[in-house]
Amino acid sequence: MAGRTAYEVYYTEQAAAARDQLEERQRAAFDKGIMMLARDPYPDLSRSISSTGDDRTIRLTQNILIEYTVSVGRLLIFIVLVFNDKDIFVPGD
Repeated sequence: MAGRTAYEVYYTEQAAAARDQLEERQRAAFDKGIMMLARDPYPDLSRSISSTGDDRTIRLTQNILIEYTVSVGRLLIFIVLVFNDKDIFVPGD
């Protein structure tokens, strides 16, 4: 990423809708995570979900997972999943 300050960030309609429903604190953490990804979309904590390595997934926070693709100066967020304790089918305790 030499010479590049940040990738342009785009969202699918589905991802933008999920982002827009975040509570204020979650949104602040989400925005910070996206800003960090825009500078480096291949951090060690991200995982490739395609053979090319350009489609990736990462947990931005404890409760927010995203899937995104990297392409020629662009970062497209296509899935935003938000988890909370109400989502647990079988509690651990």
